[in-house]
Amino acid sequence: MNYMLPKNKAFILILFVSSLFLSGCATYYAQNEAFNQYFLNGDIVNAEKMLDQDPKNKRNKNRSLYLLNKGTLAWMQQDYQKATNYFNEADLFIEDQRKNIANEALALLTNPATKPYVPEDFENVMLNFYKALSYLELGNTESALIECRRVNEKLYALNDKYPRNYKNRYSDDAFAHILMGLIYDSSKDYNNAFIAYRNAFKIYEENYTKNFGTPAPQQLKEDMLRTASLTGLNQEYEFYKDKFGFDYMKSSKDEGDLIFIWLTGLGPVKDEWSINFSALNSRDGYLTMVNEGEDVSFPFYVGDMDSDKRSSLNDLEFVRVAFPKYRERMPIFTNASILVNDTIHYQLEKAEDINAIAFKSLRDRMLREMANSLLRLATKKALENYARSKDDTLGMFVGLLNAVTEKADTRNWQTLPHSIHYKRIKLKEGENNLNLQVSSPNGSMSNQNVQVIIKAGKTSFYTFHNMESN
Repeated sequence: MNYMLPKNKAFILILFVSSLFLSGCATYYAQNEAFNQYFLNGDIVNAEKMLDQDPKNKRNKNRSLYLLNKGTLAWMQQDYQKATNYFNEADLFIEDQRKNIANEALALLTNPATKPYVPEDFENVMLNFYKALSYLELGNTESALIECRRVNEKLYALNDKYPRNYKNRYSDDAFAHILMGLIYDSSKDYNNAFIAYRNAFKIYEENYTKNFGTPAPQQLKEDMLRTASLTGLNQEYEFYKDKFGFDYMKSSKDEGDLIFIWLTGLGPVKDEWSINFSALNSRDGYLTMVNEGEDVSFPFYVGDMDSDKRSSLNDLEFVRVAFPKYRERMPIFTNASILVNDTIHYQLEKAEDINAIAFKSLRDRMLREMANSLLRLATKKALENYARSKDDTLGMFVGLLNAVTEKADTRNWQTLPHSIHYKRIKLKEGENNLNLQVSSPNGSMSNQNVQVIIKAGKTSFYTFHNMESN
């Protein structure tokens, strides 16, 4: 039976839907601009106030990001126990959301932004990285090792669920293996340290160099040679000495080691982009969505649908699909060195390009989810066409509703660093004065003085974050 919406009700509905559309246009970054600006400026106290005063942050929909940001803020304020507590809570919450089928069903009917945010795979394991650093600061090396292992255990489990031709390129984390090796090394467990270092080197050779533009750091090679020698793995030692073309330098017994970890810049934020697909019908019951510019096509079998729905789908000409895309925040400072006691320079080396990992990980996920997104959009568009055939005003309302709900999910963990550098620094026992010297491609520089107390034969860890970004 055909019917017409009363004009006054239709007008109210259209105004309501339009207001929803206008209020939902801003990206997640723009919605939290004050928090992000305070954080970028290093005003952690006011950043936390902004985070806490917005009740939307604490609701289920954004709770994972709230907990991750709270953990980061606590970590930056050197409250490592509180940081660990927040990251533990985030870890449990995220795992619960991954198992929630109802949320997935809701997202298929509307869009992913309607469900509680489940972090990207690399974000999911970065919380374990922060937990490992926190445990190191608390002197709990065993728990730090557990978190390093969990990074790659998580990645293996997540990637195992994806179809064979749609796996993540970020399938193993090299720096997690390095950090694991550094921790074993600090406990003088040189055999396990060598194994962890070798695993990291393999990932750089087979994955990181090709996919993320990050080759194996020189420091990693030096540590591989040293631990192979100390363990008595003579065959491995000779093999890698020939492969690397150098030998390691033996250190004095009255020296200690400082592992200096430098976090630079801030990771990317998500914007929205859309792509149009043309609909091509075939006689064998398939509807194929095609975008020639991107050279992609997705066939859907519609032969088993009821006649009305199939007819509406067959009338489609094109659909517009919204996806998130990353926007890089370029770090101001891209190089760093440590001047020790005004005499010796150590150049820090990049070990993890989180920005590059983020871009590739999102693209891999989009390829996996493109088909579902297209089918959802095609169904919504067909419903709109069907509604218009019954009533123009109703069709207009459905079209506006589709426009409102077809939004990309632009949420992401926006307090992560852009990249991670590190270096092992040999220091004399006692108090040492370090000068962190950071520089940008245009030549601007900044210095930060650091005092550390070193014990001979022991390893200490120190982390510093330069957040300055464009």
